[in-house]
Amino acid sequence: MGVFDIRTEFSKYGEYHANKVNVAIHMVFVPTILWTALGITTRLFPQELFAYPPLVSHLLSYIPGPSPLANSSTIAMLAYILFYAILDPIAGLLITPVIYSFLVTSQQFAIECAGSMKVMVVLFVVAWVAQFIGHGVFERRAPALVDNLVQALVMAPFFVFLEVLFACGYRPDLNRELRNEIGSRILAFRRKSKKSD
Repeated sequence: MGVFDIRTEFSKYGEYHANKVNVAIHMVFVPTILWTALGITTRLFPQELFAYPPLVSHLLSYIPGPSPLANSSTIAMLAYILFYAILDPIAGLLITPVIYSFLVTSQQFAIECAGSMKVMVVLFVVAWVAQFIGHGVFERRAPALVDNLVQALVMAPFFVFLEVLFACGYRPDLNRELRNEIGSRILAFRRKSKKSD
């Protein structure tokens, strides 16, 4: 078990997200945060950092619409996809077109639309406020980012995506196993909290 284990990563993040209302808030606002963060990063750092290899350029030409800019947002999303594919190869493959569409649409919105930065910053802030309300009012527990910022930011989109897959019947045994592990972690947290009171 470790950083590349789906059971460890999902249950660590999941223990902060057991309340159904808080999870619903995350289902809406984690994608919003990801999309706006990609767009804001594109506006702040628009320069392309590398050239796509010829084979990649050729393959991208088959996908309708513009290709992703070869900037820092794209590099970050390639790292996310790789991490997700290591955690669960099938789910990692399934999330790839979602991330691709977020990347392309956020980049295009950032560079093509007047006032895009203002819109993205407002959405970004609203999404974060909603998340904190979800944790404070419904979950009654600090967000995962308080304990591990990087793990929380990287795992959040995959957590939301896996929640959708599990709701559609994806890997029911894994879902059950993860729910049990999350329940055990929450119980341990509550016992620890009672001792410290």
